[in-house]
Amino acid sequence: MERMALEKVAGSHDVVACFNLMHELRMSDDPTAVLDYYATEAVKFAGLTQQGSRIYVHRFLSDMYDSYRRAVPPLTTKALWYEPRSWNPLTMLSSSFSHGSWDHVIGNLVFFFAFAAAVELIIGPLAFFGTIIAMAFGTNIFYSLAMLKVAEPLPTVGLSGIVMGMMTMLAFFMPTAKIRCFYWFLLKVGTVAVSAWVLAVFFVGFDIYKLMTQDQMGAVNLVAHVSGALIGLAFAAIFFRGERRNLAFESA
Repeated sequence: MERMALEKVAGSHDVVACFNLMHELRMSDDPTAVLDYYATEAVKFAGLTQQGSRIYVHRFLSDMYDSYRRAVPPLTTKALWYEPRSWNPLTMLSSSFSHGSWDHVIGNLVFFFAFAAAVELIIGPLAFFGTIIAMAFGTNIFYSLAMLKVAEPLPTVGLSGIVMGMMTMLAFFMPTAKIRCFYWFLLKVGTVAVSAWVLAVFFVGFDIYKLMTQDQMGAVNLVAHVSGALIGLAFAAIFFRGERRNLAFESA
């Protein structure tokens, strides 16, 4: 009977269908409304009235969801991510330093260190800290503006917008500085030194291209990438132009 109920609600009674249903309830702001919807839309059971079928499905799903919540810890990421319609300054900050997986955070930190370490030495720790905070607010504000007409905008987490800002700042300060990049082609593995401005043009240009050609927003927040790059370049050009002149003078 329970398998039949799950199949009538989710289209299948396998583990994947069960998990997807429970995940939808956990991620919903109003799980009760989702339960009511599925109970109402459930196909009638043979031998039960329509109302009896709804009551059974609602009770079954409620019991299953209660067991799921007891077994699975709350999703911490949900409390930290930024909902573009919320305009919440606290989650603007928390989302910028939160990530969805280990490969997400490690990848961002590798790129962050590659560019941001030099930027901090150039502008100093206090200005560096203030720039990061400004980028966190700026990239999320741009994301909210870009999502104004989107029916169901996705929440966002990650440092990548700030990483892109650090990349363009370094390209502004030291355009010919060499960044050693790892490459892998078939059986050939090695590193190659690439100028900072080349990397900035490549990554920012590729993100702009994807942003202009994609019909739908994917899992990558391209708005944060591009806006972070523009904010970083604007900050460097407006507030730290003197540091660039000093670097050019010292290297002359």
